[in-house]
This record gives sequence, C-alpha cells and structure tokens, in this order.
Amino acid sequence: MTQFETIIRGGWLVDGTGGPGRCADVGIAHGRVVATGNLSKHSAATEIDAGGRIVAPGHITQHAHYDAAIFWSPSCLDSGEHGVTTILNANCGFSIAPARPADRERLMLMLSTTEQIPVEQQKLALPWSWESFPEFMDCLRALPKSVNILTYVPVNPLLVYVMGVDAAKTRRPTPDEMAEMHRLIDEAMDLGAIGIALSVMGIEGNSHVDFDGSPMPTDVMHDDDIVDIARGMAKRGEGIVQLLAQIGPNGNKDVSAKLARMAKGSGVRVIHNIFMAIEGMPELIDADLAWLDDLRAEGLDIIGATILHAGWVEAGIRDLDTAAGHMAGVRALIACEDDDAIRALLGDPQFVKDFSDEYGRDGPTNGAGGFEGQIVINVGDDPELGPHVGRSLGDIAADSGQTVIEVLCDLALRSDLALEIKSLPYSAVDGTLGAKLLAHPAVTSGVSDGGAHTKAFSSGSYATEMLIRMVREQKALTIEAMHHQLSFKIARGLNLSDRGAIIPGYWADIIIYDLDELYFDRTRHRIVHDMPGGDWRRLVDAGGYHHILVNGVTTFEQGKASGANPGQFVAANDHGDDLLPVAAE
Repeated sequence: MTQFETIIRGGWLVDGTGGPGRCADVGIAHGRVVATGNLSKHSAATEIDAGGRIVAPGHITQHAHYDAAIFWSPSCLDSGEHGVTTILNANCGFSIAPARPADRERLMLMLSTTEQIPVEQQKLALPWSWESFPEFMDCLRALPKSVNILTYVPVNPLLVYVMGVDAAKTRRPTPDEMAEMHRLIDEAMDLGAIGIALSVMGIEGNSHVDFDGSPMPTDVMHDDDIVDIARGMAKRGEGIVQLLAQIGPNGNKDVSAKLARMAKGSGVRVIHNIFMAIEGMPELIDADLAWLDDLRAEGLDIIGATILHAGWVEAGIRDLDTAAGHMAGVRALIACEDDDAIRALLGDPQFVKDFSDEYGRDGPTNGAGGFEGQIVINVGDDPELGPHVGRSLGDIAADSGQTVIEVLCDLALRSDLALEIKSLPYSAVDGTLGAKLLAHPAVTSGVSDGGAHTKAFSSGSYATEMLIRMVREQKALTIEAMHHQLSFKIARGLNLSDRGAIIPGYWADIIIYDLDELYFDRTRHRIVHDMPGGDWRRLVDAGGYHHILVNGVTTFEQGKASGANPGQFVAANDHGDDLLPVAAE
C-alpha cells in the first residue's frame, strides 16, 4: 500500500490544468504529489482537513526582482504568504551577479534606481560571497528559503563584467567579448540558469535609468548585438530569453521579433514583456494580440507576458519614477543629488513649463502614470494645504486653472516635499480586459515586479487581488481557468515540466483556501519596518489563505509562517523525471 507523509482531505481540487474541479484527497510523499482521489483507506503522519476549501497549485511568479530580498526574507517579502510558491528572478537583466569586487557598488546603485532597492538595504544584507554567476547560484542553493527560486542570467551585470560599465554604455562588444559572454551564459545554464534577461526599451519612454539618470547598458545596445548575445543559446538549443521591450504603448517590439526570427526552430523561447490591460486603451490589447499572432504564424516560439494586478502606486515627489519614469521631467527630479536640488528644480518656472508641456504631449503609459487621477494623501503639516487631501490632482487643477503638472510641482514645493499621491490602478480594473489577454494561448500572467519599488507599492499579493476581483467579484474567469492562468500555463511557458499542477509526479506546491475568506484592502498601503536596518516598505493588508505548502511542507498556516524553509533552487535542466506517478488505490 502506498505510504503518504501528508494527506490533504476533502477539499475541492482545482488541479491547475484547466479541467473541472472535483472533490478529492491529495496524497504527498517525498515532496511530491503521488496520488489524488479517494484516499479514505490511507493514513499519513500529517493530515490536513480541507473540507469546504479549494485546493489548488501554488502561484508561479515569472517576473520578479527578489534577487536581493531573498537574502533577508526567505519568503520573498509578502509573496510566500500569498500562495506564491515558485519565483523567477533577474528579470529585465538587473541583478547582483556576476560581479567583480570593484563593481559591487556600481551594481547596487543600478538596482537602487532601476528597481528602487535602496543601496543601504543591499549593503546590510548581501554577503557578496560570489563573483561568478555559478558562485551566485551556489549561494542561492544554500540560502534558507520557503519558496522555490529560478533565475535568469541578467545581461546588464554580464556586460559590466565583460566590458566594464563605461564601455558597455558607449560601444559595441568586440568579437572576443561576445564570445566570452556566450561562454559565461553557457556556464551558467549548464548549472541551471533558465536563460537570459534584458531590458531593450531604448531611451525615450523608458523608466529604467541608472543612478545618474543615464540609460542602462542593454537599453542602448545595438539590435544586432542583442540578437547576437542570444545566438549562443540558439546554438545550444535551449533556454528562454526574457525581453522587456514594451510597457503599454511605449517600447520596441521589433527587437523581440528579430530575436525570435533568429531563434526559429532552435528550441529557444522568447518571452516578450509586457502586455498591459489599461483602462481607456482597449485598442492596445487588439494590437498586441494581432502582433503576436503574426509572429507565431511564422512558426516563431514567442509568447507574451502580461501584468494584470490592479495595484496602485503611492509616492512622493522623489519616487515618481515607479509609474512615470519614462518622462524626462521625472528623470530630472530623481537625478537630483539632494532635497535642495529638488526644491530648486520645482521652483524653476522653465522646468515646470517643460515638464507640463511634455506631459501634455506624451501623456501616461498606464493608469498609475496618469497624474489627473492621482489622489493627494499627504501634504505635511501646513493647514492651508489640508483641504487638498482626498482630492485628485485633476480636480485641483480644474479649480485653480493650472495644469496638473503645475499643481503637482506647486504642492510638492509648498509642502516642503511632504506631498504624497496615490495613483489609479496601473492595470485595468475591468477583469474582462485581462481575461481577453489570457484567453490567448501564448499570453501568460504571473508578472508581479515583486521585490522592486517597495517604497511605492506592494505586489506580492497580486494573485490574491486577481482571484478576488476577476473571479469572486466580476466572474470574468472561472476558478478553474484562473488557477490554470496563475500556475500551470506559466510553468509551461517556462518549460517547467513538474510544477504548476496537482498531478501525481509533480512537486507538491499547494494552496488551500476559501475564496470568500480572501481579503485585499484597496484603500491604502500601510508602512512596515521589516527591511534591513529597520528600513520601511509599503504593504497591502491582504490574505486569507488557510494552508500553503512548498514541496510538500507547510510554510504558512492561517497567515502565520511555520518557520520551515523547504524551498529549492530550481535548475532549469532538472526535470525530476526519476519519480513516476503512483495511482490511488
């Protein structure tokens, strides 16, 4: 008789495949699902009563930036407690390896502006016990973690490692340098890296900028060099290239198309980031899907990743780049060396005029970047400014006869930079728009941006928000369809053969919950001081999961961490085919 270590009993099994839910038990041994069905004749050392609750696969996050946070948070901040069981890091080509000792400070500065991970947090938490990427992956393997971790090879640190930062931004790689990058990528992939990642957004409309306001190396690369870096993977015959080539209406889709054509038939997949569902811009969805269909009709292995979390940004004048860093006016503000420089800029009529003209001409790229709808949530202690709290910048502008940017700059200056504003959701609240994207077989979700921008938003709870809004409230998707989108479809997009579903032989990454008990507070983030050195971040009050299991071990129970750290470093070339499914008896 089959021996189980854990049996989950009596739940409504939504297995992630998209098939109909059913009442079934789940038997687990050695970290994997070994049986589903009626297991009433079996017992186990641990039995979990799931009666009246949904039993589903853990969420898979394919786009995150916990490269630094995993060193101080085994659950990757709020991701683990929200049912995320597997996370892919180093997206957009930003991370902390490979890194020569002399370049460590420079890479931390890059992360401090591209992903807004403060340098001081990194300095306090990172052991810097690596130089090469294989050494970094060894460190990830050894770290205690309660979620599974995968990683890309990030091309920005790779360029710096091979060429130096100045050369990487000002010239093309030589043939010898390109050959060395191919060698280093091969070396990393031999040891389990899933592929490479890079941002190719160019200069205009790009929110990713270096600490000095200059572009990142990959964003100014020649298209031919971008294709050539991936050519080594095509010769290898496997792997994924993640490209941040689009944010809403901005970007350079042509790069993704060129790369996919080069890799045609090679076994390399291109994941094009990022499709968006934006309120008031439904035509973007049709255009993006038509573009994707045309490429796939050529026989190209390219898929699109989409962000559908209806989260929002809360930011002061120093942090506007989270949502609107594509604007020259915002980039000028964040490049200021200190608060006095910011005050001087805000008080410069020519700067305010240029910023206002730019916004009037180019407008927002997403809901979070539209300043008209931003709500004033803090103006400091000046009683004259108090009546503005709770009002939108657009309404204030209409009453005062100013432009919305003039209002923004004026309030920031008069409040002595205490101004804070809350954006509209950066993805459409209307779940049918997101459902339209997800209905495409080559569009995948799982984009959170978690680990980045923690002083502006909290996104580890993205799947909780989507379940509540798109399934419970709007019924835009069935529960079966949503869990397929949050796990199995993403796993298949990443070529993971044994995660993302509750099927015998698959790793037992499982969540147990009642849909009616999930909660997500959309009013405000709260401030928590749990970052290195007691630093703060924003956090959404959300939750409601009963049990979360990673590799068959409970990591959270009723919102409280168990203290167990069963997470694994998932090597892309380790498919775990040695364990065969066992049928229920």
